[in-house]
Amino acid sequence: MEEQSSGFIHSFSDGYYPTNNSEEEEEEDEDHQTKRRKHAPILEEGEDRISTLPDSILLSILSFLPTQEAIKTGVLSKRWAYLWTSVPSLSFELKDCHSDGYYDKRFDDFTSAVDPMDDFISAVDHTLLLHTAPKLTNFSVRFKYRTSLKARLDLWVRFATTAKVNQLSLHLFLRHITDIGLGGYQLPQHLYANEFVSKFNFSYCKIFPNGLLHWSSLKHLCIGQSALCDDVIREVLMGSPRLESLELHDCWEFNRLDIVSESLRKLVIDSYVIYMLEGNVRELELEIVAPKIHSLEILGNFEKIKCRIKDVSALVEAKLDFDMRKSSECYFDDDYYSETYKEYYEEEEDYKEYQDIVRDILDSVHHVKKLTVGNWCLMIVSIMSVQDLPSPLSKCQCLTIVTSMEKWSLPGIGILLQSSPYVETLNFDFPSSRPPLKFLVSRYDEVNHWKSKEIYFKFLLRCLKSIKIKLFYFEGIHTKEFIFLVQFLLTNANVLEKMVITNALPMRISTSNMPLKSLQVALKLLNFPRSSPHAVVMFPYQ
Repeated sequence: MEEQSSGFIHSFSDGYYPTNNSEEEEEEDEDHQTKRRKHAPILEEGEDRISTLPDSILLSILSFLPTQEAIKTGVLSKRWAYLWTSVPSLSFELKDCHSDGYYDKRFDDFTSAVDPMDDFISAVDHTLLLHTAPKLTNFSVRFKYRTSLKARLDLWVRFATTAKVNQLSLHLFLRHITDIGLGGYQLPQHLYANEFVSKFNFSYCKIFPNGLLHWSSLKHLCIGQSALCDDVIREVLMGSPRLESLELHDCWEFNRLDIVSESLRKLVIDSYVIYMLEGNVRELELEIVAPKIHSLEILGNFEKIKCRIKDVSALVEAKLDFDMRKSSECYFDDDYYSETYKEYYEEEEDYKEYQDIVRDILDSVHHVKKLTVGNWCLMIVSIMSVQDLPSPLSKCQCLTIVTSMEKWSLPGIGILLQSSPYVETLNFDFPSSRPPLKFLVSRYDEVNHWKSKEIYFKFLLRCLKSIKIKLFYFEGIHTKEFIFLVQFLLTNANVLEKMVITNALPMRISTSNMPLKSLQVALKLLNFPRSSPHAVVMFPYQ
């Protein structure tokens, strides 16, 4: 059996499976290991220390590798040749998962058109055929799905569930998202009654349980690019009594999240795919009722979706980094490709309608200890500030503001600080630049506007102890808005202990004088007056 398997692996695919060593090399390696074991634990310099480890540790190491890489370790020695077949974790990925085309695979003097999907399917099939681990901790596939592959994928899922898999991931892609109605993968019925899976991730799948759903061990569920009506979400919650985390990414159809689960602690909603809905869609309302959850994240695109939070009384942490801007899709042709991009309307009237929504959401999460406000929400808060509209009072102790630190950002930052008197930790994250609000930039002088309200800050930063500013681009520290903000915080934070200025990405020095510029800015910050005698400013210098 071993000889047959060895020959099969060699002939199957040089690109996926490794070839084994010759018999002479294997005998030499076996003799070498025998000598080494006799003299253990004394090892000579250059000795293969990894191979002296027990199989259980080696299998644990291999489980962190993609299956294709784990299989390649079979060339190391006879002992390693079939070690991968006992690895409890299997992960398969077709690297070019976004391509439908064929590629040329050259064999000696001829070229033949080969579908990469064929190689991928064969590789997965034969890996599962040789795999011997009785139980799986993880099973993951990532590739572009076709309806013709449903029976094959059903077999792979059955293999995983039969092995009592603990973490199951089906990362599927389609040629186009509109193919989901006809081309999405329908989860097999046996999967709806599973008592072993604790973490389940899937995308572009259709959920149609015939009976009651029963996921007794499920703790973490992540659903992407799928249609989820309210009834399906209700069935999932009712059939998952131990569910702690629910993430919905780019899903659609649902309009009310009434979460009565006693176990659910984290809810993430990342974008609502409005263009999947048929006809001329009017503005929809998404209602969130989740009195037991501790963490809520509303992220991404919510065009034409009015999000309302009705009850999150147990909430401890909230992240509001979503965007409701209306958009129009513009297309242009090129010799090689077509590109789609969004052009945002920037009329002032388009933003007034969002003020009530953002204010209501901020009011609904006013009791949380940790609050993150994203760049678009900051835009709306800035508009509220220049119109002298108040922001709800917040009890948060840790406030994170995502801002591109442009001219219009300061009014929003100011009103958030003004409405957060209990903040002890203040974080600023600088994302990549986004389209500015031209009407706000041209009409208002934000620095003078904030200075005119400076009297209100005198007694509002008494709790602030720690400030962390995470830059996306090094050049951001040279803007007058950044300098003004740092100077203001140092001047008004009476009990400040430290201000840390760091880079989100490794600093890329493009010119020879970049270290000098870093030093100049650092010296300028260090010379600012500070109301707290214990305040320390830490600045990265390279």
